[in-house]
Amino acid sequence: MKHANPERGAALIMALLAMALASTLATMLLWRQDVWLRQVEAQRDLAQIRLITTAGLDWARAVLAFDARTSSFDYAGEPWATRVPATKVEEGEISGAISDESGKWNLNNIVRNGRVSVADFEVFRRLLASLRLPENLASTLADWIDTDSEPLPDGAEDSYYLGLSPPYRTAGQPLNEVDGLLHVRGFTPELVEQLRPYVSALPRYNPVNLNTASAIVLSALLPSMSVSEVQQIVATRDRIPFRNVADLQLRLPRPEAAAGAGPLDTRSSYFTVRVNARYRRASTVTEVLMERQPNDWPRIVWQKFE
Repeated sequence: MKHANPERGAALIMALLAMALASTLATMLLWRQDVWLRQVEAQRDLAQIRLITTAGLDWARAVLAFDARTSSFDYAGEPWATRVPATKVEEGEISGAISDESGKWNLNNIVRNGRVSVADFEVFRRLLASLRLPENLASTLADWIDTDSEPLPDGAEDSYYLGLSPPYRTAGQPLNEVDGLLHVRGFTPELVEQLRPYVSALPRYNPVNLNTASAIVLSALLPSMSVSEVQQIVATRDRIPFRNVADLQLRLPRPEAAAGAGPLDTRSSYFTVRVNARYRRASTVTEVLMERQPNDWPRIVWQKFE
């Protein structure tokens, strides 16, 4: 009986090992190449998404600029207020909408030049009451934004926030966005979501657009009017928008009911643009706050992605 040659057996084992190693290396190289290709594809898709989104934002700016040149008042029946459904582009799609932020109550109106604006404070307090929310939130918001260190009744200044864990100070400046309320005493996430449809956070004092505001916001601005009278205003303006604030008084059954009205206008300066874009496997949602300026291209105040 012949015995196997140990050297031949070792060579065979080495050959099999070499083949296994080569196969593993080839698989690894192919895997790495596939990962690299996927990364390149993802970067390409994201680059295309940015181009599609930029095109959508430029379209929104053009629409708002054109409207500013051709109309002296803003209302929900204008082209800018039309939601753009999903539109096919090469290997992707885009959709979007423009909404009027001037149709909401600007939270930053509550403080002017670093001090509480009593009239605007009362507007916000009435808005809170209409929504059945604690009215003392007007005080905590005013203290958060104003520049002094003296708390209002039911308010909260640094002495309260420094006792939290972790401690922090009041902002002493306007809110950048509505979510900034989450840092203010008494504003829970649920409460902020309840407020969100009716409030905005704009960088400067801003009147409310009479043609696009909700009945709840208008009720806070028109304290001398009953709920039914405010609802009549909404029904009237939806058929024939108000050209200016004076037009409101002319069309009221009781012109004196407009006495004591908060800051109103029929022209809007701030709009939120929301663009949904998709290219192949990549997708993104972009939200932008735009300020429309007279005789100028609308500027971007802030921009965020989802």
